[in-house]
Formats: sequence, C-alpha cells, structure tokens
Amino acid sequence: MPAPFRRPPSTLLPPALAGALLSTPGLVALFVLALALGEPMRAHADALVTPAAPLGILSLQFACAAEGAGAILAMWDEEARQHARLSLYWDMGFAPAYGIALAALSERFAAYRAGWDPGRGSRQPAVLAWLPLVAAAADIVENALHLILIDAGDPAISTAACALALVKWGLLAAWLTATIVAMPRTLTDWLRRR
Repeated sequence: MPAPFRRPPSTLLPPALAGALLSTPGLVALFVLALALGEPMRAHADALVTPAAPLGILSLQFACAAEGAGAILAMWDEEARQHARLSLYWDMGFAPAYGIALAALSERFAAYRAGWDPGRGSRQPAVLAWLPLVAAAADIVENALHLILIDAGDPAISTAACALALVKWGLLAAWLTATIVAMPRTLTDWLRRR
C-alpha cells in the first residue's frame, strides 16, 4: 500500500485545519457545502432527461459504448448541452466537497472505535477514509472527459469517462458498505465509553 494511504487523510493537513474539519461544526459545514453545491448540479441534471437518457446526466455517465453516448448527445439540443455543462461544472465543486466530508466522517467514526490508533494497528479506518477522496478525484477527471465529449462530440471518449464513473461509484459503494458494516461496532464502542 502506498505510504500516504497508510495514515488517515487528515494527517497530511496542518493540525489546526484537520481539527477544524473533524469537529462537529466542521463536519456540518462540509455537508452543508456539499448540499449547496449538489442542488444546482441536480437542477441542471433534471433538464437532461430524454428517452435516450432516462436518468439524465447519469445515463451519459454509464454510456460506455460510443453508440450509446452518441445517441444521448444526438437527443440533446444546445440548451440541453448547456445544462449538461453546468451540471458537470457544479459537480467539479461537489466532488471535492463530498469527498472531504465523507473522509472526515470516516475519520470521526474511526475515532469512536475503541482502541483504534491511526499510527498503528488496523489500517482499515485509514483506507476507508481515503475511498471517498479517490472517488472524488475520479469524479473530477470523469467530469472533464464528459465536458470534452459534449464539446468535441467524439463519443469514443465515453469509454474512458464511463470507466472512471464505474470506479467512482464502485469506491463509493465500497465505502458505504464498509461504513454500514462497521456502524454497530462503532456505536457500541462509543456508547461503552460514555
């Protein structure tokens, strides 16, 4: 495992900033920021629903074949393409916001686990905190590829963009699954220490 992934992401930040992000007000602020950036993204994405793209921009994300992406782009007029661009631009801010928020939440949950020391022992909590950050990075590159796809109209780009979308969603699903599995023990450990 590469060295940076062995420790929680917050250890790479100045201690004061890490403490602020991991505090309750910091977590609330991160989630409010993610929601604030996510709402305009969703509003623009809703304008993209067509028979070829029943899930709007998500349909384009999962159009791995050039033919599927081409069919979606052919259904979108210039106004719809502008909505797609704006949705992707909002997602460029939303991705780091949700990545940082979920990573901070992971570290906060790990702190509730009895006996977990980020400097030694199980590295699962550290790896878990990195998953949403790597997913957010994949999301940003995927968004850039989709912007190129929309502007260049070359559906061949859709395969790479789709691969990144699958990586992003896979990492987020792994994070969610691991978090749900760890939740009973985390809550039990937290309640015992109270």
